[in-house]
Amino acid sequence: MNKIGIYIHVPFCNGKCNYCDFVSGVYSDEIKAEYFDKLSAEINDFDFSDYMIDSVYFGGGTPSSVSAEKIADILDLLHKKSAFVDDPEITVECNPESLSSEKCAVYKSSGVNRLSIGLQTATDSLLRKIGRLHLVQDFITVLDQAEKYFDNISADLMLGIPEQTPVDVKRAVNLLAGRNLKHISAYSLKVEEGTPLAASGFTPDEDYSADLYEIVSQMLFDYGYKRYEVSNFAFGGYECRHNLRYWKRGEYKGFGLAAHSFVKNERLANTADFTEYFSGTRQVFSQYIDPKGKDAADETLMLALRTSNGLDLKEYKSSFGIDLIEEKAEQIELLKDFVEISNGRLRLKDSGFYVMNDIIVRLTV
Repeated sequence: MNKIGIYIHVPFCNGKCNYCDFVSGVYSDEIKAEYFDKLSAEINDFDFSDYMIDSVYFGGGTPSSVSAEKIADILDLLHKKSAFVDDPEITVECNPESLSSEKCAVYKSSGVNRLSIGLQTATDSLLRKIGRLHLVQDFITVLDQAEKYFDNISADLMLGIPEQTPVDVKRAVNLLAGRNLKHISAYSLKVEEGTPLAASGFTPDEDYSADLYEIVSQMLFDYGYKRYEVSNFAFGGYECRHNLRYWKRGEYKGFGLAAHSFVKNERLANTADFTEYFSGTRQVFSQYIDPKGKDAADETLMLALRTSNGLDLKEYKSSFGIDLIEEKAEQIELLKDFVEISNGRLRLKDSGFYVMNDIIVRLTV
């Protein structure tokens, strides 16, 4: 039986951050209740007969901004609909202002075994600048509570925030790594149109963000973390199984507003419109990806090069009939300062992660 990952989108927050353009917002309890009814109906309509659930990821939005019982109810429904593997990874994204010891207890009893907590920065003035609703001490307080229930905890850092300095970044890394969190994500800020940060005229300096990323990477290496994907670092055995599924082109099914799926070689997307979703309209996009075609080949290369394992060249040739070393020999030679070939795999060097997108463009066939 095939394994599948489940993504559940929870489009609710206690406040909208200044950089956020995700499908999320502040809504009434009545809207939340109706949404979870529709979400349950969508899950009931999916045929799980060919699958065992390997991972469940509650993202958003801020899943911890709704009652923990809502999360527990969805997990209960999934157990009724499908078999699970013996050791599923079940993650809930949280923000410090909406997480509590009581919610952790409910999560734990419902089968959740991993939390991802958004810190972004360990400098209070910067948290206020980007519209976060918590301060650093709030994060520390909920981390103390969460660690009583969970061993596997991740936290997020954001790089390129207005007025962020290397000192700010080092403070944040020392806070998280000093607590021996099993997993740390570090993302560069992207300012999207329609957000307050965009309206302010702020544009991140990509070179400066790369410098901050280098600081984070080196510090985390020194603390014993391994980079297993361009934005993600973990202790051995604590890589996020659900996210690895995306990068390995494994099957996953997304439920909820704006959720995406990759099932039976088809990419699907749900509507991002509440009115449409509540009226029964769900899927608004579908594209079949020929498993032997160019799109699948390009996706495989692009996603594999995001990871530290890189691309298995023999498997790539077997799947797509493409000898990358032969067909891209000139480009690989030109990129020798950024990529390497070892043990039959094409990988990015540390320097390559800073210019990954350009490398991918050059190497796709």
